[in-house]
This record gives sequence, structure tokens and C-alpha cells, in this order.
Amino acid sequence: MERYRYQPLPPLLNYGRTPPYTRLVSIFPGRGNEQIQCSLFVVNIKAAPAYESLSYVWGTPSGKPDPYILCDGCPVSITPNLDKALRWLRYPHQERLFWIDAICIDQENIDERSRQVGYMRLVYAHAIRAIVWLGPKQPGMDQAFETARRMQVLKDLPPSALEAGLLDVHSMLGMTKDEYEIGIFYVSELFDVEYFTRIWCVQEVVASKICIAKSEDQEMDFFDLLQLVSFVVEIRGKLIPDKPLVFWENIPVVRQIRFQGGLYGSIGPLLNMLAGTRDFKATDPRDKVFALFGVSDEGISPALALSKVMGDNNSLNLRLVRKAYKGISEFVNSIAPAGSREFGRPDALVPNYKKDVSVVFRDLTRFFMRVSPRLLDVLSHVQHTSPPDPAISPSWVPNWNEPRQVALLSLGAFLAGFSHGRFRYFANVEDNPLRIPPREPDKLKVEGFKIDRVVRVTDAMAFELHEEWPAEIIWRQLFDFPLFPHTEDEIMRSYRNGDRLDMAFLLAAAASPLGTIAFGIDLQSLSNAVAMGDAAVPTLPAFKAEARADAAAFILENTPLDTTTLPHYATINLEAQNGNAAKFNRIAKVFCHNRRFYLTRSGYLGIGPRFMQPGDEVCVLFGGRPPFIVRPVCNHYLFMGDTYVMDEQIMWGKATEDIKRGRSPGTPVVTFELR
Repeated sequence: MERYRYQPLPPLLNYGRTPPYTRLVSIFPGRGNEQIQCSLFVVNIKAAPAYESLSYVWGTPSGKPDPYILCDGCPVSITPNLDKALRWLRYPHQERLFWIDAICIDQENIDERSRQVGYMRLVYAHAIRAIVWLGPKQPGMDQAFETARRMQVLKDLPPSALEAGLLDVHSMLGMTKDEYEIGIFYVSELFDVEYFTRIWCVQEVVASKICIAKSEDQEMDFFDLLQLVSFVVEIRGKLIPDKPLVFWENIPVVRQIRFQGGLYGSIGPLLNMLAGTRDFKATDPRDKVFALFGVSDEGISPALALSKVMGDNNSLNLRLVRKAYKGISEFVNSIAPAGSREFGRPDALVPNYKKDVSVVFRDLTRFFMRVSPRLLDVLSHVQHTSPPDPAISPSWVPNWNEPRQVALLSLGAFLAGFSHGRFRYFANVEDNPLRIPPREPDKLKVEGFKIDRVVRVTDAMAFELHEEWPAEIIWRQLFDFPLFPHTEDEIMRSYRNGDRLDMAFLLAAAASPLGTIAFGIDLQSLSNAVAMGDAAVPTLPAFKAEARADAAAFILENTPLDTTTLPHYATINLEAQNGNAAKFNRIAKVFCHNRRFYLTRSGYLGIGPRFMQPGDEVCVLFGGRPPFIVRPVCNHYLFMGDTYVMDEQIMWGKATEDIKRGRSPGTPVVTFELR
């Protein structure tokens, strides 16, 4: 039997924007094992009849011949997971109209795939609802759905209240204690289905008005199901929680807030979305980027990407500029020749499956560094899982297809490559034009200055949730005397800034004060306090003091001496009064995980990338929030990753300001050629 031949979509118009044409599939009535039959027809998605969209995963190839459906009498191969979904979704007595990617897009036509990716958000936004197919039933899935439906009465309660046993939860749900515990176990397992790890599912859910979670005969509102993710994350209690689950947990809240007051359809800046979805999976690695264009600020409105500032991004003047830019873009696009790139949309934001994966990632990295105000935040997302090899990919380009390896140091807490005053741009990057290709695209030339050379590194650190942070073991790889003295004669040395060396070591381990900021406050409460003008909102000095208190408590808890009688510990005893050693232990494990401690020639302590080694150099790049580690190789450098250096002058930009204003003549500005 001859396989189905797709009717071509209407060609692009000679001038202006072509309507978003796609296909819809009408699934014919049927039951059970009867052959699935359907018909395809082309529509303008903005003028289409009422239809539903299907959000699902293709599934892992089974090695067996794929099942097929008959489309207008000709076979179309589909995956086993889609075959099961259609058998449960088709009606027994009437047709059902769907948009389904594997059927409605000619997957063998690369140009069509690229064109359809640009319409994906519209497809799900115009559907009357999306069916989220979680796959066929697994053991316990009936209990999971039943428990999830009952738990809707708890969604306004904090997960900690459930974990602490403060409520008789099972009675509130009309369940016995055993039924509740079994149900919670299966709810947790429900979030392990492959659907919650696939990148395209994010856009499909975010763009849809209504989402129904379904597995065979079980179904419920998908956003109600997502309300339970926080309970699952709390129950699992991992050191670094499952990143896909954490991302899904935030979608209902962010979706509501952004749709009410932000850019409609977006759930945040593209770089934030890429960071949050690193642990998601895609059959085609390029989709780790392309799948987010329809739900990110820059993907939906490129004018946002080209007009960002360090200050108020919602000021009246900036809104007027963006409005004018949008008007000009719409006019130019309405008269532009067919096939030309959308005016105002950089090439890096155009889905193009003809590009190699490494080129897609490289061009996007350059885009992030090129747009105003020219920051190097994207470089903090370089997290090598093996020694960098420029023959495979430039060392300065994040591989978005690899899972997150470390806690980020670029969350806004540090300003190493910044300085006060009026500067048009922060990063000085050579050969990085916005509208045309660079001359040497694999080389990144960026200005900054060197701090010092690394002389000693520890083993790479990795930890589990419930183990203690092995402070003494790490310390002894750097120094030949103990971290926690056992006799009064083992007096602790001083750090280069005059502080205690043990305190400097511990503050570096916690990336102070970032660790305290990340773990020591309720971000929602802080946001509310800021909005209400609460004078009690914690300040940076307060976070620094809290970090020192926690580190002091950790020192006292692990020192075998009676420190109350030792003058050398008088300050530590005082600082530790409000400290929390257990909190410090967790912070240190999170920020040291998959990193190495190091010591430089001049005595700087820091935590750096997993694959750093002696001889690497610590540097500051203008426009970068944390400092970075680079490796000299002949006449260029390999980029290893970001670092925390135990020095406030460096971490908060004082060193950069001195150089910018000519107050450090002995420290030259260097152009680092990164490959």
C-alpha cells in the first residue's frame, strides 16, 4: 500500500506575512482494536473550526515495526504511545478534530518543520483545549488520580505543614492513613512519567487555555495536578531537587502572573527558561532552544531582547520605545518580500533545522552577549561534563542538551565585572555583530583582567542529601594543618584580608552571601514585603552577617576543644549565637557540588569548575557577574566556567571600577581569545 503523501501547505506570499497555515486531523469513529482512520486538511489556524490539541511524548523506539493509521486510505506511521492515545481518545460514534504534531506536520520536510515550529504557540493557543496524554496506565495510576483529585482541598496549605504532621491530612481527604500514604506514593510516581521531562510539553501547556491530564479512562485538570508538585518535591527531599519538577511547580503561578501583568504568553526571559529546562529532554537537541521561543520574552517579542536595560525595564520611556519598535516591525513585515527574515528578529531566534546543533547553541550564546546592555550571564551556564574540546564545540558555549551540573553563581548576587558610572555597554566583545555573521564565529574575544594563577586544587566534590559536608577532608587537600584544632597550640592562621582562614574557607564554600540569600529567606514573603515597603526587608549586610553566623556555628559544632575559654575563639563564639550549623552544612553541599576548591599563588581561596586544574587562571570579564576560570593554551584560552573568589573587592566590582578609572596601573586590561 502506497504511503500517505502530504498536500503541500500554501506557499509563502510574495509580500507581507503569510497566514499561519497548518493541518488538522479528523479522527474517524472507532472502538478497541479497530483500525484507526482519519483525514487531513489544511487550515489557517487563526480561522480554523473548533479543534483540540494533543500534548504527548513520542516515546522510546521499541525496535518493533511502528503501528500505522490510515489517512485518507493511505498508511502513516505513528509511535506506539500515540497509537494508544488515539484508541482512547477517538469517539465511538462521531469524528473528533485534533492537531497532532506527528500527523499534521510532514516530519520528513525540514523546511516545513522549521516553518511549523514558528506557529506552534498559535496552534495550542487557538485550540479549545489541550489533552495532556500521560501515557497508558501504570500500576497505581488509578490511586494516583483519585488521591490527586482529593488533595485539591490542600493546595493552599504549605507542603511543610503536611510533612511536619501538623494536620490530620488523611481524615481531611476521607481516607485511612494507609490509603493516604499509598496514594501519596503513587502521586509521586505519577510525576516520574516521561511526559514531565520533555521540552516541547512546556510550550504546549503554557500556550493552552485549558489542559486536561489523561491516562486511559482517568482524567483531571492538568493545572490542578501541577499544584501538587510542591508536595512531591518536599517529600522527595533531594539535595538538588529534580529540575523538571521544580520547573513544572512554578508554571501555574508564573503563567498567571505573567499573563496578568507581563508579556502575554511568556513565562520569562529566554536565558532563564533555558536554565530552568536543562534537565528536560528532546529527541532533537536543537529543540532544547526552539521549543522555548513560543513561551519566552525574546521569542515572542524580539523588541524586548533589543531594548533591555540594567535598571527599570518597565519605565514609561522604555515602553514607548518598544511600542514604536513594534509598530515599525509590523509595518516592515507587512510589505517585506516573501522568504525574508522577520524584521527585528535576530537570526539566532529563528528556528532552523538546517543548522548543526553546535551552531544553534553558539549563535544563541553570541546573541545573549550582543543585545543591550551586553552582559555575560550566559557564560555562567557553561557547565562542562568532560574536559572541553574546541574541535567539538567552542569551550565558551553552553551545551543546553546536558543536565544542570552545579548551583548557579550568576543569580544577581555578584557584580565582579561591573563598575559604577555611565557606560553604554558592560561587556566589551569583539567581532560580535547583531545582524551579520562574525568573521570568526568560534572565537570569542572579550576584555577583562587577570586576578591570579591557580596552584592547588582539591578533588571534584559531590554529595548526597543526608551526608555531612566533609570540611576537614577538603581542607587538608589545600593546607597541611587541621581545620578544626585539637590542641590550643594549633592556632588558626589568617586569610589575606585579615579574617580567620577557617572562616574565609567556609564563606567561600557557601558562596557568601549567595547561599544565605538562596536558602535563608522565603522569596514570596520577601517579594510581598518589598511591594508593601516593609522596612524590615533583609539587606545585603544582614545576609553577610547571617552567613558568618552560620559558618561560626559550624566551626563550633565541629571543633573538639572547649572554645569558651579560648581568647582566639571569642569572636566566633559571639558570631555563632544566632547561627545555624545545619543550614550551613546544606548550603555548602549545594554550592560545592560538582566543583573544586582551589588556592592561588597569592593566597586567594575559591570554588571553581569541576575540570579546572593547577595552572588555570582566575579572571574577571567585563559584564560578567562572577569571575571566571580560563586555561592558557598557546596563544588563546579555554573557558572552564565561573568561580567564587573569597574577596569582596573582586566579587562586588571594586577591582573592576579601579581598573576602569585608572586606579590600578599594575593590572592591565586583557583581551581574552576564548576557543
